[in-house]
Amino acid sequence: MKKIHVNRNVDKNQQGLLYFKMKVSIFLLFFSIFQIVASDGNAQKRINLDFNSVPLTKVMKEIKKQTQYKFFYMNNEINIDQKISVKATNETVTNVLNLLFSSTDIQYVINEMQIILTPRISAPKAPKIENREIKGKVRDSKGVPLPEANVLIKGTDIGTRTDFDGNFTLSVPDDITTLVISYIGFETQEVSIEGKDEISVTLVASSSQLDQIILVGSRGKPRTSFDSPVAVDNFNTTELAKTGKGVLDQQLMFKVPSYNSTQQPISDAAAHFSPADLRGLLPSRTLVLVNGKRKNASALVYSYVTPGRGEVGVDMKAVPSAALENVEILRDGASAQYGSDAVAGVINLVMKKKVDPFVSTSYSTTTEGDGEQYQIEAGAGTEIKGKGYANVTLSYFDQKRSQRAGTVTSVEDEAGYWGVPEPDAANPDAFDTDDLSAFLARNPSAGFQVGLPDMTITNFAYNAGYILDEETETEVYSFGTLTNRAGSAPQFARVPYWVSGFEAIYPDQEFFLAEMAPQIKDYTFSLGLKTVYNDWSFDISSTLGKNRIDYYIVNSFNQSYGASSPSDFYNGSHEFSHVVNNLDIVRTFDLADTQSITVAMGAEHRTENFKTGEGEFASYGDGSPDNPNDRTGSESFGGFSPENVSDDYRNNLGVYTDISADISKSILIGGALRYETYSDFGSQISGKLNARVKLLDDKIAIRASVSNGFRAPSLHQVYYTSRTTTLTEDGIQDNGILNNTDPALRALGIPTLDAETNINYGVGATFRITSKIGLTVDYYNVDIADRIVLSGQVTPTGDPTNAVDQLLSSINVGSAGFFLNAVNTTTTGFDVVLNADNIAIGAGQISGSISANFNQTEVTSTNFPDFIVDNNLETTIFSREDVSRIETWRPQQKIIASGTYSLGSFSTTLSFMNYGEVTYLHPSDEINDATFGGKTLTDLSFSYEFFEKINFTIGANNLFNVYPDTFADAYASTGGQPTDRNLDFVGRFKYPWQTTQFGIDGTRIFTRLQFNF
Repeated sequence: MKKIHVNRNVDKNQQGLLYFKMKVSIFLLFFSIFQIVASDGNAQKRINLDFNSVPLTKVMKEIKKQTQYKFFYMNNEINIDQKISVKATNETVTNVLNLLFSSTDIQYVINEMQIILTPRISAPKAPKIENREIKGKVRDSKGVPLPEANVLIKGTDIGTRTDFDGNFTLSVPDDITTLVISYIGFETQEVSIEGKDEISVTLVASSSQLDQIILVGSRGKPRTSFDSPVAVDNFNTTELAKTGKGVLDQQLMFKVPSYNSTQQPISDAAAHFSPADLRGLLPSRTLVLVNGKRKNASALVYSYVTPGRGEVGVDMKAVPSAALENVEILRDGASAQYGSDAVAGVINLVMKKKVDPFVSTSYSTTTEGDGEQYQIEAGAGTEIKGKGYANVTLSYFDQKRSQRAGTVTSVEDEAGYWGVPEPDAANPDAFDTDDLSAFLARNPSAGFQVGLPDMTITNFAYNAGYILDEETETEVYSFGTLTNRAGSAPQFARVPYWVSGFEAIYPDQEFFLAEMAPQIKDYTFSLGLKTVYNDWSFDISSTLGKNRIDYYIVNSFNQSYGASSPSDFYNGSHEFSHVVNNLDIVRTFDLADTQSITVAMGAEHRTENFKTGEGEFASYGDGSPDNPNDRTGSESFGGFSPENVSDDYRNNLGVYTDISADISKSILIGGALRYETYSDFGSQISGKLNARVKLLDDKIAIRASVSNGFRAPSLHQVYYTSRTTTLTEDGIQDNGILNNTDPALRALGIPTLDAETNINYGVGATFRITSKIGLTVDYYNVDIADRIVLSGQVTPTGDPTNAVDQLLSSINVGSAGFFLNAVNTTTTGFDVVLNADNIAIGAGQISGSISANFNQTEVTSTNFPDFIVDNNLETTIFSREDVSRIETWRPQQKIIASGTYSLGSFSTTLSFMNYGEVTYLHPSDEINDATFGGKTLTDLSFSYEFFEKINFTIGANNLFNVYPDTFADAYASTGGQPTDRNLDFVGRFKYPWQTTQFGIDGTRIFTRLQFNF
């Protein structure tokens, strides 16, 4: 007969000093395979143990190694440091666990491959007074029953547990009025039973920022955002949905202080993308991951005069938020861990593994009656034979345009701007000021439309995995997204005194409004395999990603074609794609007691491709080459000619090592080193060190990090060429952007692009004020050298022998820009986050946060080639306006305060968002500088849950209809308008269009209805 000897020596000084192993979300599994089924198979596996006075955690790890069972527990309930002695030979898991915990205060439940540990609950003692029977059912917020939930009589250890259907029956004394319901991963709830024989309880998943496990920023032990050595935010997508916004980039904009993304009107294709950035460092310096894998960049270069000009970012509208479980934001430089682009930080989009079927629909409109948004989302998940999961999400979003244009300030101003003559009897057919006066009377905005574009987004996403071998924990997984987006954004309206001859194809129109109507496709597909060998965890994967933009200009005109001009044009395409192959290897070595070392290493190979496709001839061609005075190409956006066509590749290889060491239960140190080599510009080495020290019984943690990193020039910045129509200090011009490999640039002394380099410093502290209230404060400093910018437009000197004039003449544009490593910058800032979770107020509870970002970026110096300096082109290449675009076009202060009060099935959310001032600097004239003041927006919503399956929400964004300062406000000292009328386009722009803080929608009323099945 086999014997098992168990001795225990509990070290009481170790009580409560736990590692937080993993956040448990049991409700995702539905408990569709019951405990007895799991026990019949894996519970019969035979194991061998021989330990003498070791911590319980060590025995648990050995059981996991031999059986692949995983232990789940609450760290404030289970003491895993108590000493255990155990010897077993060829015993079943069930027998070992029974004897292991038989005389302790721990009990267990086996669910599939999980062993859930909870405190032992005493059986009810015989009552001395008359008892009554209470029946009840415990569910999560989606109506899924919660088995093994604790049900206790308040103030005692007397209680029971729910069965697999979430039901319980408990005998309680007549004078008892309150039960306490708790479950791992959910908020504990007190329930009144006064006058009741039966109750129904809905537990809310824990939303505490204090104890949420984060994945990004660490490849070692699971850690919370409060235990992490660097600043990390973790947002559940249910919280993002409370913003009332329909797409992910706008949800983050109104939830995360360090994240900025504003929709830009009249900005070519950028009107459909909304440039986004972290910590004021503009779009190119944020790395985006999906399930920890690199997301492809968009095909768009933000070439327009908006925040992020010259930058390349990820299309954040390409991933539906309904497919996400949570969003992790690492606010620290991480090039040594993740490679290029991780300068400002990393955004990790974590997809749902399994969810109950749901359908939700939402509708919103502004109080002006425009800008309507309609969305429908649906999703469902399932288990696969108890060994896998699959989750699918569909999303459809439709947005209508809005109109917030101003009006032309006066006939005199408009005539002066365009040179419209006074009436002349000698030239009666000329368009004169009388004609202009009549035109503006009929069209006060001169045909202009400023606001949201029409936009339709269709998203599909999936996430799946399956365990091939339980003994080696071998799992195959795959996830992906597919997005189609189409829309139409009005550009500059063409009036008869700007572009003539359009009446030939628009006979009944006084003007025509060209519209950018791109078709955008984005997809991600990832396939990988995970396994464990000799305690080393291996993850090998391949990820494909592509973003393609097909440019269409509709309602336009090519003047050189006259009456034969098309109205709609295909202008060509941009496409960016990558293939990323990853190998990641991790192992944690457990040393004595609380000490451990985690070693990670790996490699990444990436191939990138950037293409420019040719447009139809009429989009760029000259229909009347014999007439040198005609305008050529489609108005608003000229098509890509054969000279613009490109198909360029590069590849890079990166290898890294990442080590973190828990020196003690309080001290953590870590470091990372990464080497990358690129086929087009060379190699880079990045390094990082970080540390964290806990003080005062783990209530306070001090953390710090230092790193150096880099950002490789994007393929777009190297090979991009284009021609656009825009407003400049010199009026409306066709502007060219030259390929960085163009020999003409070498003739001008412009070097090939090199990598930006950076040094990051960070120091912060976390404070666990109570178990439900926490505060984090983090300071950061980011120095960037050789920052890549898109230059200002170089214009002719008037000397035909000058190299500048010859270059511009050769490419047939009035001016030209190019990319170069031109500036050095320093960014400093503070992030402050105060979280409060489930604070009892009256009969309900309130949860919320106050978070803020304060940042300042300074251009410390410039790096110009000799040719630029010798020809006094410094301010042309990088003007005062360009400086302000980097330093002050984004708010340097953003504060968000939000709270949700819940009472039974009812909840209400109130949010305040304060955006600091932004400042515009004119390229050459200080009198046209302007500061647009800070504003505070208020959001309010109400939700009610019907029948535990239906949730209805109604609310308002920007409740008090706050708008940015107008040009009239900002230029009050100069008569309510700038002296450079290009800035407000003679009144057509009422609100700033370059330095938008939060959009120009005004109040938006929204509703949302969700059905859970």
